[in-house]
Amino acid sequence: MASKRVLFIDDDFRLFEKALRKQLGKAGFEIRCEEDPFNVLRVISSYHPDVILLDILFPEGYLGKPTLEKIKKKHPNMPVMMITGTMDKSEYKSEHYLLADYRYSKEALTAGDFSDLAAQLNRLIERAEAQEQGDEDNTGLDSFGFIVGKSKAMHEVAEMVEKVADQEHTVLITGESGTGKKLVARSVHDKSRRQNRNFVTIVCAALSKELLESELFGHEKGAFTSAVSDKKGKFEVAGDGTIFLDEIGDMPLDTQVKLLRFVEEREFERVGGNEVLRSNARIIAATNQDLHDLVAKRDFREDLFFRLNVLSIHMPPLRERKEDIPVFFEHFINKANEDSRKKVLPILREDVRLMLLSYTWPGNIRLFENLINRAVAIADENILQVNNFPDLSKKMAQENGVPSDVPYIVDRILKGELTWSDISKEFGAKGMIRKEVLSRTIDRWVNENQRRPSSEDLGTLLSTTPGNMRRILSECGIKLTEMTK
Repeated sequence: MASKRVLFIDDDFRLFEKALRKQLGKAGFEIRCEEDPFNVLRVISSYHPDVILLDILFPEGYLGKPTLEKIKKKHPNMPVMMITGTMDKSEYKSEHYLLADYRYSKEALTAGDFSDLAAQLNRLIERAEAQEQGDEDNTGLDSFGFIVGKSKAMHEVAEMVEKVADQEHTVLITGESGTGKKLVARSVHDKSRRQNRNFVTIVCAALSKELLESELFGHEKGAFTSAVSDKKGKFEVAGDGTIFLDEIGDMPLDTQVKLLRFVEEREFERVGGNEVLRSNARIIAATNQDLHDLVAKRDFREDLFFRLNVLSIHMPPLRERKEDIPVFFEHFINKANEDSRKKVLPILREDVRLMLLSYTWPGNIRLFENLINRAVAIADENILQVNNFPDLSKKMAQENGVPSDVPYIVDRILKGELTWSDISKEFGAKGMIRKEVLSRTIDRWVNENQRRPSSEDLGTLLSTTPGNMRRILSECGIKLTEMTK
C-alpha cells in the first residue's frame, strides 16, 4: 500500500523532523518538510500531499493564516491541520483559523507519542476522500444519508456529524418539524462505531405516559390490564446500539425522571418489575421546541436538559437554505418517478424555480417532498409546470395576498400572450398585484437575458410606450436598478 503523503510547513521543522519521519513512518506516512510558507502552492503541485501540517507562527510575526487561506482557495478539499506551540498565547486567535480542519498543539509531541497525531491525520484524509466522493452527486447523500447541498449552514451540520459520530456523549438535534432531524440522527449512528448495532426510534409525542414508559423500559406480565406477557423496552432492544428519542420536549415529567436515572446510571426497571436492568445504548434526542423555554416553564427538567445537550446539532429551516432547492427538486423528482412509474424530467423551469424560491416553506423539506410527489403524480407533461403545484399556489396566495396564478400570468407575458392593457384591465385597482406581476416579470427577464432591462425593453415586452412604462414603474414604486443585479 502506498504511503500517505504529509507536507509539513514549519520554519523550525528540524526540531521535529527526525521524530516525525520515524514515528509517522511506522503508521504509513511519508513526510516532506518545507520551511518557507511562500513556497506552499509550488510544493503542493509537485508533491501532491494527502494532508498538510501547517505551523501558525513564523519568523518576524508572520502568521500561518494567509498561507491557510491561500491553500484553501486553490485546493478547497485539501485537509490542513494547524500545528502550533502558541495555543494559549496572544499570537494565536482560534477565530482566525476557522478554515483549518483541525488544530494540534506541539506540546503533545514532546512526550514522544505520535499515535494520536497519526490517528488525526488519518481521520482528516478519510474525511476528505468521503467529501470528494460526496461531491460527485452534489447532494451529500452518499456520505451522510441526507442532502447537504451548498448552504453554509448544512455544511456545518455535516461537519458536526463527523465530529460527534465516534463520541459516546448524548446528542441533541434541534430544528423545526420536517427539517430532517431523524436523517441526521441516523447518519450519526451510521458513522459511529455502533453502526452495526441496532438503531431504535421512539416518538415521545405519539404515546401516553403509561405507553411511553412501557415502550422505553418494557413491562412485566400483569403490570397493567393489557400486559399479557413480558415485553422488552427500546433500551433493551437497542442494546449497545443507538436509541433515537424524537420529540423529546413532549415527554411527561414523570418519565423524564426515569430517563434521567438511565442517562446518569445506565440502569432502569421494567414497568411492574423489580429487577435492575442495564443498557449501553447511546441516546440521540431531537425536538422542534425550545427546551430553554420549556425549562423556564418547568415543563422540562433542567438537569435532564443539561445531560442531553452535551453535543448539539441545529437543523436550519428550508427558507434559510433556499440555494439547495434545485438539488432537492432533482432528487425528489427522481424519487417520485420511481414511486409513480413516470419519467418526469428533473428540469427546473424558471417560473417554477421563482415560485419555489418565493415560498416560506413552513413544513420544510417534508412539505417540499410531498408537493413534488403530488406534482409528479398529476403531471401530464414531461417537465413540471406551475399549474402542477395547485396547493402551493393557494398557500402562497394566502401568505402574500397575491393571486395564485401570478406565475402563470408572468409566463404568458414573456410569451407575448398578454400586454399591459390586458394586465391593467384585470388588476387596475390592485396596486400590490400590479407590482408583484411587474417585479416577477423583471426577475424573469433578467434571468433569461442576463442583463438589466430598460423601460424601452419592458415597454416593448408589454406593448406600451417607454414613457408610459416609466410612469407605471414609478406608480408601483419599482426602480429597475433595485430590481436587477
